[in-house]
Amino acid sequence: MTDIASDLCSRYIADTLHALATTSRYEEVLHLVVDRIHRLTHCQTCAIALINPKTEYLQIDNYHGLSLSFCNEFRRRIAARAIGRLLWTGTPIVITGRESDRSLAEEVTLERPFVSCACVQIAVHQTTLGYLHVDSVEEDAFGEQQLQMLKIFADIAGCAITKSRLFDENLRLERIDRETGLEKYPPFREKLEAALLRGEDLGEHCSVLILDVDNFKDIVNTYGYDASRQVLKEMGERVKGMLRPIDCAGRYGFDEISVLMENTGLMDALVSASRLRQSIASVAFTPRGIQSTVSMGIASSPESGKTCDALLGAAKKALFEAQRAGRNKVFAYQASPLPQEVLI
Repeated sequence: MTDIASDLCSRYIADTLHALATTSRYEEVLHLVVDRIHRLTHCQTCAIALINPKTEYLQIDNYHGLSLSFCNEFRRRIAARAIGRLLWTGTPIVITGRESDRSLAEEVTLERPFVSCACVQIAVHQTTLGYLHVDSVEEDAFGEQQLQMLKIFADIAGCAITKSRLFDENLRLERIDRETGLEKYPPFREKLEAALLRGEDLGEHCSVLILDVDNFKDIVNTYGYDASRQVLKEMGERVKGMLRPIDCAGRYGFDEISVLMENTGLMDALVSASRLRQSIASVAFTPRGIQSTVSMGIASSPESGKTCDALLGAAKKALFEAQRAGRNKVFAYQASPLPQEVLI
């Protein structure tokens, strides 16, 4: 067994901790973990096997001493015997010599036979993420000192993976308006632009609806800020609940909701809008039973515009006319000089 120089070990741990603090890409941290372990232990193989959340199989994410083809093909069930116990209990696997426990050695072997080996669980907040495997051609290469070092690097790897996943989740949430649960305007516009491009390529229509809450100021003045936000949230959920999977809804303004209906012409959009208008008018929102109605403006591509700005502008004009005509109405923008009221 080779003792690890404490000053070098401390410096390498500091390197990985610095990477953990400065990047949200867990791959960079895992690369450092594997590299530093190899430098400290002169191991034959070092690999990080992570549980794929979708398949619940172990896959090798970062490695030294393995072939790319082996790593690409590697799949291991997490419930498999010794590895399963490691993942569930966190008890490390330590093999001092291959002949001392040949069956266990064969079970944990990756690509090449070894003489000694250590496997350490990677987990954060009682959640198992995978394990760290290190093996050597030397006998008894992993004693207590090496095992403690491997546990530290495994913890750093676990923190890096969790940090990266949280970062990705925050990016996803940044696309969602927290008050309504609807998409924010920028991602909604991205989807509209993509729909217009597809429509142009495939010769398909798409329609945009802008919805405005008729009595929102009255709701705020009568019931207060919190209740008005709850009305918006419940109304957003009702809008989303009436859409197809290919459609989407976003927050367009303070009390306005925009809806994209893909592969949908004007008449089909009008039918959907009428149903939505009636649905909103027929329910009471929040436990306080707040009633509300909405005005809507609709525009379809390519008739009303072939760009985001043109289509949204046309829908906004139709909405304005619906508001001028009174509450609880649906207007469609057409080629005629003014948007036309549509009664369905």
